[in-house]
Amino acid sequence: MTVKLQHKHGGIVLAAGASVRMGQPKALLSGPDGLPLAAHQAGLLRAAGASRVVVVCGCDADRIIPAMRHSSFEVVVNEHWRLGRLGSLQTGLREMREMYGVLVLPVDTVGIRVEMLASLLMAAEQQALPGALRPIFQNKPGHLVWLHSALTQKILRLVSSEEFRLDDWLRTYQATMPVDDPAILNNMNTPESWRSCAFANSGAN
Repeated sequence: MTVKLQHKHGGIVLAAGASVRMGQPKALLSGPDGLPLAAHQAGLLRAAGASRVVVVCGCDADRIIPAMRHSSFEVVVNEHWRLGRLGSLQTGLREMREMYGVLVLPVDTVGIRVEMLASLLMAAEQQALPGALRPIFQNKPGHLVWLHSALTQKILRLVSSEEFRLDDWLRTYQATMPVDDPAILNNMNTPESWRSCAFANSGAN
């Protein structure tokens, strides 16, 4: 598919967590194309129209970085990943200052269709006000989100705390977009959930 966008958009794959319940780094799970899952997810963002894509790792960075060397994607490290997702997002956003907007995809939200991501970026191009755009499926919010550059500057000034909830904060700024892709709700956290998903069984080990 060919995606033509008026502005430059970036992509961030969040893969900094400890993956305790999975028992191994989610970023290194084998995707259906045989690539590490982090590289597979990054490839989706690029195919959808993101002109630059980075993978943010933290825990197990010493294992993830070597595994990604054969991919064409940049890897950045959030040294303070234990403090939560906000810091990982900020680490990725610092690499995206020249972008009109950024599409953020968790590494474990698997099975997303490129066409849906592309349609989200096309809709984001037409945002009248700076903010966020989140896809929803059957009125349920997806785990991925597009962020306008004006909003990313506000996010970079936030300070994380145990009480802070990024998704709650974003609701003040976000519009929603209904999509027909149920995979936006995926959140693979355990070996059982991974083995049972169609995505993992479409060619992965």
